[in-house]
Amino acid sequence: MTIIVKEKKVSVTSITSYEKQNVPHLVHSDTIKSGADHEPEDKYYYVHIVFMLMGLMHFLPMSFFVTANAYWMYKFRNVSAEITDTDERTALQTHFTPGCSISNCIPGLVCIWMSTIFGYKIKARRRVLVSLSILSACFIGATAFVEINTDSWQTLFFVITMISMVLINASNAVIEVAVLVILSKFPQHYMKVYLLGQGFAAIFNSILQIATLAIGTSTIASALLYFICGTLVMVVSLVLYYFTKFNSCYNYHAKSIVENTKRDLLPFSEVKDMLKVVWPSIVTMGLLQMTQSPAHHAITSLVVPEHYGDGSEWNDKYFVPVITFLYGDILTLLGRIAASKINKTFRGSFLNGFLFIRMLIFLPLIYLCNAQPRNHLPVLFPHDWEYIIILGVFTFTTGYFYNMVFLDIGKYNKVKPEKVEAAFMVFMSVSSVVGALISPISLFSVDLL
Repeated sequence: MTIIVKEKKVSVTSITSYEKQNVPHLVHSDTIKSGADHEPEDKYYYVHIVFMLMGLMHFLPMSFFVTANAYWMYKFRNVSAEITDTDERTALQTHFTPGCSISNCIPGLVCIWMSTIFGYKIKARRRVLVSLSILSACFIGATAFVEINTDSWQTLFFVITMISMVLINASNAVIEVAVLVILSKFPQHYMKVYLLGQGFAAIFNSILQIATLAIGTSTIASALLYFICGTLVMVVSLVLYYFTKFNSCYNYHAKSIVENTKRDLLPFSEVKDMLKVVWPSIVTMGLLQMTQSPAHHAITSLVVPEHYGDGSEWNDKYFVPVITFLYGDILTLLGRIAASKINKTFRGSFLNGFLFIRMLIFLPLIYLCNAQPRNHLPVLFPHDWEYIIILGVFTFTTGYFYNMVFLDIGKYNKVKPEKVEAAFMVFMSVSSVVGALISPISLFSVDLL
């Protein structure tokens, strides 16, 4: 990595923590800042809040669509019979969640690859602002559709919804890469805030969904309030990030390193070297995705309580959002936290062999829970407590091993600090390919029931 001190530029879009300790702080002024200068105070934790919101943006938009399960079941119901019973689900109802999974992986794959290879030609800040604008527009559109009667054109509405999710996930992928570039200029504790935002995204969605169900007088009223809140989060994130250009603390770090938009593409030889470093983590992520795609939320969103239809609000209204989503998301977060506390890395064949066995165990366990409708497999775990235990262990271990993947890559900072950013980029790109190849499984998994 070449550093030109005279021109105060670096040959890559970011600089690692190791290099920051050994290279003077680069600035746009005629002179390099002296060690006596101090970082401006982050008044009112403005920058912390912004990066927390950027972490939320990583999972929040997609989670909003998936978590609003009752709304989508209503929109794609059998209109002629006015039936929402789980045994009479339409094809659109059954295949909505798997469709979400596909629209998540494939656009994410394309945009992560494009952002990794060519993204440096556009400043990271501009990429974030454009992507947040697209997210806000998509949520405004989704909110408007809540009040539009789509009963006579459900298939077209299904297609429009899938296109919206493609745009949302493509924008998210662009934001993910751009924010990593920006965060590389900031102290490490800002990365922790960003990761904390990621962990709370799904929980925030689930709590909001439950609250809107409790307040709203109907499915449509609840969905309207839900998507209005989601739109506000997107718009507020866009506005707050835009005004960071006036924040002295943000500018102190963001302008410390000039992004070189004219540098050469990442050479294949470097990509090959990075693959040698991150291949165990790629295999691990692939095994996690092989379990996630055909099971969670493709199947778990279809699981109903054992006394479904008895007229109680818990069984008919709150079971899925509270247990499948909120409870599952809390256990996932606890697993992520456990990984940061118990960070013994188990690499290579041992870990991947364990994950393969985990996949063979949990896939049939989840498929044999009370997911409806079903035509082939029997229900061997009809009781709620059985499903709660299976889901809890499954989501906790998913969160744990998900974070372990990033900890495994991050530890190379001690050995080859200048390669860590490239390692993350190669890992994200290749794991996106794995996810895209696996995601169609979720579309057919519901037909196995």
